[in-house]
Amino acid sequence: MKIKNFTKIFLFVAVTALFSCSSSEDGNGDGNGNGNGGPNSITVNASSFFVDYGQSVTFTVSTNEGDDVTSESTVYVNGSPITGNTYSATETGSYAVTAKYEDLTSSAITVQFLAVVESIAMTVNNTALNLGDRIEYTVMATDTQGNEVNVTDVATIYINDQQSVTGGVYIPDTTGDYNAYATYETFTTETLAVSVADNAVTPASYNRRALIEDYTGDWCGYCTRVSVAIEMVQDASDDVVVVATHLFNGDPYQNQYGVEMSNYLGITGLPTAYVNRQEEWNFPETNNVNQVTSKAEGTVGSGLAINSTIKGNNLSFMVSVGFSENLNGSKLVVFLLENGLVLSQANYYPEYYGGQNPIPNFVHDHVLRHSFTNVLGDVIPAGEAVANNTYRTKFDYTVPTGTIGNPGNLEIVAMLVNSSNAIINVNKTSASAHAAFD
Repeated sequence: MKIKNFTKIFLFVAVTALFSCSSSEDGNGDGNGNGNGGPNSITVNASSFFVDYGQSVTFTVSTNEGDDVTSESTVYVNGSPITGNTYSATETGSYAVTAKYEDLTSSAITVQFLAVVESIAMTVNNTALNLGDRIEYTVMATDTQGNEVNVTDVATIYINDQQSVTGGVYIPDTTGDYNAYATYETFTTETLAVSVADNAVTPASYNRRALIEDYTGDWCGYCTRVSVAIEMVQDASDDVVVVATHLFNGDPYQNQYGVEMSNYLGITGLPTAYVNRQEEWNFPETNNVNQVTSKAEGTVGSGLAINSTIKGNNLSFMVSVGFSENLNGSKLVVFLLENGLVLSQANYYPEYYGGQNPIPNFVHDHVLRHSFTNVLGDVIPAGEAVANNTYRTKFDYTVPTGTIGNPGNLEIVAMLVNSSNAIINVNKTSASAHAAFD
């Protein structure tokens, strides 16, 4: 790819400094300082040390006495003499250049011929998609030697004349035509059209998942018991979704959403864990793994899919709720979680985590960070929560800098609950991923 001008200048300075140190030492004529012996060294120089492929470079040769002897010298590129003092490379790369004048040979300099972009083109994963699918654009740059480089991440993509803040992946929220083009450096692609329809078939049944909401705190020495129990559940089933809600005593991950849920449930002490928002996980949780896993078996008549993309701090995702039955009064809950948060954890159990208290650098996963809906859910319109229909809603969110440690560790959880706030089904996905109906 083309090197920017400021990069060329920096490299020019570096190469010039190196060249100055490695050139033949200037003589002083006859060795007695009177300059009567003629030149005793020569220097070759280039009009540019960095040349765009397809362009030429001009060399000059001068003596240590300052005389231009280019026309009387022979210039060598990679050891082979050239005609005259102008050269154009047949391929990109680094070239060593020297010169000879009479019986004098210069030190070598290096000239680099750089491949430059001469065109860009954009492709798309499909030109006809269903609502809820991802439009995936790929931008390729072709250089002067025919090499292709994927520049999607550094290109700017415009969809219906608006810049896509999520880059090459876009999640449309309405049916219709989406016209897109991309720019990179001084180049612009042709416009691509994608038609988005709503022809997807709503599944007849869905894999049943269960939810654990773990009310916990870094200060809570008994909470490690539930952490171990959650690990046991995850070893036993891939169909259990976990939300860790931090509370009380200055826990740094406490937030308004967790407080609202704890107030609704009447939680005053920790650890407390709820299964499917309806029953408390029985003590000791490590002996009652089946209480959770048994609720993540078989199929149900409604399910959720999540399609997500993120670029930088810009998160965009769509939640789809499929119904094979009428569920009037059902609600949608959508949470944002963060994984990989490192914080010391109190531990009162000698049998867990090596008995350390506190446990240094304990990794807290599935931590509740934000709610896109009411924590008890937003009611799905009655005309949408009907058999053979898919309800969809899109969310665009700017991840707050300084609050979220790493946007790449984000996780989205979507819950379908009934009018009594019990879980009907639940699903999750990491940012920039797709959890399909299953």
